[in-house]
Amino acid sequence: MTMPGWLSAVAQALFWIVATAFTMRWLARSRQQARRAADLDRLQQPRSMLALGSAGTVLWVGVMAAFTIWPDDTVSVWFYLFFVGLTLLSLFLVADYVNGRHAVREAGMDIGRPSGRRLSFGWDEVEQIRYAKSAGWFRIALRSGEVARVSSMLMGLPAFADQVLRHVPAARIEADALKMLSEAARGKLPGIWG
Repeated sequence: MTMPGWLSAVAQALFWIVATAFTMRWLARSRQQARRAADLDRLQQPRSMLALGSAGTVLWVGVMAAFTIWPDDTVSVWFYLFFVGLTLLSLFLVADYVNGRHAVREAGMDIGRPSGRRLSFGWDEVEQIRYAKSAGWFRIALRSGEVARVSSMLMGLPAFADQVLRHVPAARIEADALKMLSEAARGKLPGIWG
């Protein structure tokens, strides 16, 4: 007995909605893992991001390999470009896990970027802090013109929030960001749905 077409479409959509909800919940909870005292002033992606990036890379490369080995007439160059994009996104998650580690100190921050480039600055150099809800990060504009971004997915966000609230004047922090930093300092992390 086969399912009607509309029921099959509804079942598939429901599966992806539930799978996405469980994945996002897993990612959000992984930010709150217990950490060693020596790591409390460090911000880094949880291991779940490494797992997601690695699994995604293997999956998307596998899909492209399968369609190369067993070609299909309906597959076009756009198909491969789409999966190359997904592979690059997955590799970005891996690079961010490896290189995107930040240190928070009384004097300022040391930011690591996925490219491996580092940026250090003092709290007195901060010109403005905003929270970009759609991207899920705090955007720190510096007097030098550089911009640093701190993801809300990072473990150690309460230490970051505490240092910002203690060292950056409230006039330089936008109201939404100030509210989220105050909550993060108390342990209530921003949602990851945007």
